[in-house]
Amino acid sequence: MLNTFLNSYNFPHWTKNKIVWILLFICIILLILILVPDTNADVPIYKISRGSFTIAITESGEIRAKNSISILAPQVRGSIKITYLIPEGTYVKPGDTLCKFDPTETITRFKEAEDRLQLALMDKEKVLADHKASVAQMESQVRSAELSFEQAKIKLDQVKYEAQATQRQAKLEFENSKLSFERTKQEYASKIITNKSDLNRTELNIKQMQNDLMRAKNELSQVVVKAPSNGIVVYGINFSNQQRKFVIGDTPWSGAEILSLPDLSVIESVTNINEVDVSKIRVGQKAIVKLDAFQDSSFTGEVSSVASIGKNKESNYSIKVFEVLISIDRPSEILRPGMTTSNKMIINEIPSELFVPHEAIFEKENKNIVYVKSGLGFDEQEITLGEKSEDFVIVIGLQEGDEVALVDPYMETEQIANGNKNNVNYSSPAQKIP
Repeated sequence: MLNTFLNSYNFPHWTKNKIVWILLFICIILLILILVPDTNADVPIYKISRGSFTIAITESGEIRAKNSISILAPQVRGSIKITYLIPEGTYVKPGDTLCKFDPTETITRFKEAEDRLQLALMDKEKVLADHKASVAQMESQVRSAELSFEQAKIKLDQVKYEAQATQRQAKLEFENSKLSFERTKQEYASKIITNKSDLNRTELNIKQMQNDLMRAKNELSQVVVKAPSNGIVVYGINFSNQQRKFVIGDTPWSGAEILSLPDLSVIESVTNINEVDVSKIRVGQKAIVKLDAFQDSSFTGEVSSVASIGKNKESNYSIKVFEVLISIDRPSEILRPGMTTSNKMIINEIPSELFVPHEAIFEKENKNIVYVKSGLGFDEQEITLGEKSEDFVIVIGLQEGDEVALVDPYMETEQIANGNKNNVNYSSPAQKIP
């Protein structure tokens, strides 16, 4: 047929060669392929491969030490002012000075207590001296009354043969001396009791003064705070001053946490999980913790605690969150309390599955579809969705090695280019996947 066509026209002889025409046709096709732009060249694609599918929940958190020692402001009378604070972030060992307070009022109370005790001890010495003198005097009076009584008794015996008037006189003297002797003995006994009571009162006062002195001495010992153990210094929050950290010059209330010494040998990340997701979190689940400040550093750990009672989320009081603690397996020197983290808690791992990014799934006529690359174009392929993770979803209906579009390949070329440039997801139903 080709020869008949060529022979019917007066073409040059070389044009009647079939091979020449075939080569010319191939060149034209190649030229078209080169010059005509591929409208799907800008469509981003994802090549499907079989792999382990991880279902996880990622939430922000904060590093803290599991165990921490609180350093409190001393329990002293009056006001106290911070005069020295060891720099925050310092590693300390037992005995290092952490904090100092102005000792002026404490020293004054100590000296006053010391003076009061000295006066009380002097008062006791005076009381003892007075007691000794009064007892000696009373003993002398008792002895004198006893002698008078004995003399009256002798005299009464001597006048029993004399006149009745003399006997009555002697008997009256005897009775008077007897009463005087008994009264003097009672006064002596009362004086002993009174002296003992006075001495007890004086000793109680001394004990009170001693307690006051011990308290003042204890308060004085607290104006310089030493580290009880190893740790890193973290300043406490001064809630009475716009919730900023304590600084030199502050006057904290007694018992306020001036600073803390976290034990960096056991580190954990604390995070809050939304009430919708907390039912998926279990103690013992594996976790990956990344520091926001060091994105290239990640640490393995596991969920160690899940709160049973929720609390209001700070930014939205209508939402409840639950505190979750993640223990970190191998602490590092770069882990510092207060650092923010990204905590990925592994809910489930499925060994071998085919999955695609959420962006590759589209909804059309109430069906889930993907656009599978085929030659120079894309074919619609209905698929069934399986388990979902934060970024991917398991799909049924595709083959390993298939390439799927991450945007709608049939939208305008300019839109696709802008979508790739701005990383825009054009109405991907993946946004609707819970």
